Amino acid sequence: MVRTSGPDLVVFDGYRGIHDGDRTAATGLEALLGCEDSTYWNNWSEHGDSLKRRFDRASAWLEVRLGDITHVNIIGFSMGCQLAVRFVHHASIRAPSIEYSQLLLIAPDPKYRPVGRDAEEIQAGTSSAFEEAGALWGGRGLAGSRFVSGLADVANRMERIRIVYCRSDGVAEWSANVELMVDELLATTGIELIEAIDGEVVSTDDMTVDLGVGNPEVDVHDRLWESVIFV
Repeated sequence: MVRTSGPDLVVFDGYRGIHDGDRTAATGLEALLGCEDSTYWNNWSEHGDSLKRRFDRASAWLEVRLGDITHVNIIGFSMGCQLAVRFVHHASIRAPSIEYSQLLLIAPDPKYRPVGRDAEEIQAGTSSAFEEAGALWGGRGLAGSRFVSGLADVANRMERIRIVYCRSDGVAEWSANVELMVDELLATTGIELIEAIDGEVVSTDDMTVDLGVGNPEVDVHDRLWESVIFV
C-alpha cells in the first residue's frame, strides 16, 4: 500500500451528542490542513457507548490505516480531550514512524473531581463522565492526574500542543479541576496554554478564540468549540 502524502486529522468529539457543525474548530482545522478526505471523526454513537469503547474504535481505525498514514493531527473537545491524549500515547508507541504534528485540546475537563454534570448523571443512575474517564485510563487513580501526566509525556512526541480553556466554563469547572491542570502544565515545555475570556477575543500567531460572538445563554464550554478560528 502506498503511503499518502497529505495529513490525516483525528477528531475526538465531546462526551455525548454530536458536535460536527460547519463552524466547529475541527472543520476549521480540516480546511486549513486540506484533509477533508482523510478525517476520522470519533463520536459518541448511541446509548451504551463509552469513552473506553470509543478509544477501542480509534485504535482499530489506526490499525487499518497503519500502512498509509505519514503524519497525523489530533483535535479534541471536552471529554474528547481525554480520548485524544490517550490515543496519542497509544499511537505513538504503536506507530512511532508516523509524524505527530499537532494536538489541539478545546475545553478539556481533566476530571480531578466530579463536576456538576457528573453528579446529575450519578443521581440519574447512568454512568458519569468522571467514572468513564477513570475507566479509560485503566481505573488506576484519578483521571485528572493520569490525563495531565499523559499530556506531559506526549509533549515530547507532538510537534505542537495547544490547550484552549476558560475560567468561566460551567461544565469543565475551574475550581479544583481545570485550575489544577493549568498549574501542573505551566512548567511543562512544549505545551501552549491559551486562556479564552468570555465576551472577548484572544489571538495567537495563527489562531483566534472569539467568545464575543454566539448566544451568551449557551455555556462557554459549548461555545468554545465554535469560537476557534484559524487565520
